[in-house]
Amino acid sequence: MVIIRLNSGCSWVWSPVQINDALAAEVEAKAGPVKYIVSPNKIHHIFLKQWSEKYPDAKVYAPPGLEERKEADGIRFDATFGQDETDLPFHDEIDSVIIQGSYAMEEVEFFHKASKTAIICDIIQRHPEEEWSGLKGMLMRLNGLVGDKGSCPREWRFTFWPFGKEKARKGRDIILSWRAEKLIVAHGTCVEEGAAAVIERALSWI
Repeated sequence: MVIIRLNSGCSWVWSPVQINDALAAEVEAKAGPVKYIVSPNKIHHIFLKQWSEKYPDAKVYAPPGLEERKEADGIRFDATFGQDETDLPFHDEIDSVIIQGSYAMEEVEFFHKASKTAIICDIIQRHPEEEWSGLKGMLMRLNGLVGDKGSCPREWRFTFWPFGKEKARKGRDIILSWRAEKLIVAHGTCVEEGAAAVIERALSWI
């Protein structure tokens, strides 16, 4: 989960975890009342319903493909990235782009302009090497998901064939144009400096 305090004094919530009273109080105290709740892809949705019910005035954004899933039944969505709004209300502070071209899943990536931080969900994974050993560790390494050279799961890469990579490159090029200094990933080790080079290497398969 990522929380960003916007200049308005409200907060923007990315891929939320399970909420409780203590967490809600901490978010509100440090980042302000929750105004936007976003899901980056169609499999990061588990706690959206909790957050949308806790914050009924917040605007909930769905990624492409989530609203059609059975698992999304009962979740309130106010907009879908790439469909409902040309100019996102938080665009001045947080840029976004959809990685398109996969027949399995599209993903929305974000960039916090003030901190020069890219926020990327599953398309770059950098699981710590020390946490993966034995057969599972070997498979994770073969899949390119471990350590500083971690990237995208190979089975997901295959879903961009045969014609999807051209679309994906458009999104990748926008991400590279951000020239991010920091990188937050959902799975693995984040990057505190020099993130642009890390991202370029991780997405070189596109």
